[in-house]
Amino acid sequence: MTTTKRRGIFPLHALAAATALGCATQASAVSFNIGEIEGQFDSSLSVGASWSMRSADKDYIGTRNGGHASSQTSDDGRLNFKKGETFSKIFKGIHDLELKYGDTGAFFRGKYWYDFELKDEHRLLYDIDDHNRKEGAKSSGAQLLDAFLYHNYSIGDLPGSVRVGKQVVSWGESTFIQNSINSINPMDVAAFRRPGAEIKEGLIPVNMLYLSQGISDALTVEGLSHIHI
Repeated sequence: MTTTKRRGIFPLHALAAATALGCATQASAVSFNIGEIEGQFDSSLSVGASWSMRSADKDYIGTRNGGHASSQTSDDGRLNFKKGETFSKIFKGIHDLELKYGDTGAFFRGKYWYDFELKDEHRLLYDIDDHNRKEGAKSSGAQLLDAFLYHNYSIGDLPGSVRVGKQVVSWGESTFIQNSINSINPMDVAAFRRPGAEIKEGLIPVNMLYLSQGISDALTVEGLSHIHI
């Protein structure tokens, strides 16, 4: 078993009123064999926190709560936390399991998280709870992400690969331009806003058939189709 420590990578949020700090991140990988099956289990654990850097702006607060806006839909999140207070103290983990037999294999990825600030602390304006929330938006939870089978092959000297199941296909690197070529997989915005977020946590895998085939030494063709399983 090998263990490596690395600094977490934390995105700059669009909200200037918040800042996030990852306190600790640890990654580890374990390789193993079950007969002729090769396996690898990767883990990444992190602890982080986010602070409010300024008081709520009354232009975004509903009139019922002393502000100037016509709606108070998001006032709970703005008025529950004062300047300098933490609005997230989170522990989370993400784990990958790959099993391989020859050129065929299976890949699984799952994650879990627990936000102590939102789950356990009392709020002055309104206590936040997870009732009727989608799983990914809850203050604590667990989700299965990727779950697919793959097979690598060659046609002559040209390599190819096929995958089927829940997976992420990244075409391009953009995460901010809507409807771009990298919008095949929807984004989990709640995951991206958590301290210490990684790109693999924030892209939601979908069921699809994916094919990659080399047609020359310098050219590869890729294609995919969304499927129902």
